[in-house]
Amino acid sequence: MKDLWPIIAAVVILLAASSVIYVAKKNGGELPKPSPNPSPAVVVQLSDEKQPKVSMQFDAKGNYVTVTISNLHADQLEYNLIYDATVKGNQIQTGVNASTSVKGKSTYTQKQLLGSESSGKFTYHTNIKNAVMELTLRDESRSSVFSATYPFTVSSGKSSELKAN
Repeated sequence: MKDLWPIIAAVVILLAASSVIYVAKKNGGELPKPSPNPSPAVVVQLSDEKQPKVSMQFDAKGNYVTVTISNLHADQLEYNLIYDATVKGNQIQTGVNASTSVKGKSTYTQKQLLGSESSGKFTYHTNIKNAVMELTLRDESRSSVFSATYPFTVSSGKSSELKAN
């Protein structure tokens, strides 16, 4: 049986090649042009009045931020806070993220550590610069209905409303 596999493979290749030649002759000598794959549905952003409002409240030391996203018209919320920071003496690009269901909710609030925690030991990110929030809202089929990038500055003890780029 092992000896038959090369023969079977050769027959399959010959059949495929002859099919292509047959189609080419039928089309006046031209090979069929590949049809493009249908592109995914175009993301329709939410109308202006349905777009979310984003704000951040930083604690007194700038170690935590409370993210508030209101005027929600989505089922799923995802965001990444991406920034350059000093971590254990090294300047790196890092960040934090969140993903949650917001179905039926109009507001999302989450206190977020700007750093990391392991076994009760905290490492805070310092000298945060070039910070942005990448926000995506999705509908019940997980299709994106809103996506925007919001630059922000860590301001200890302050609150700020974010505007999308």
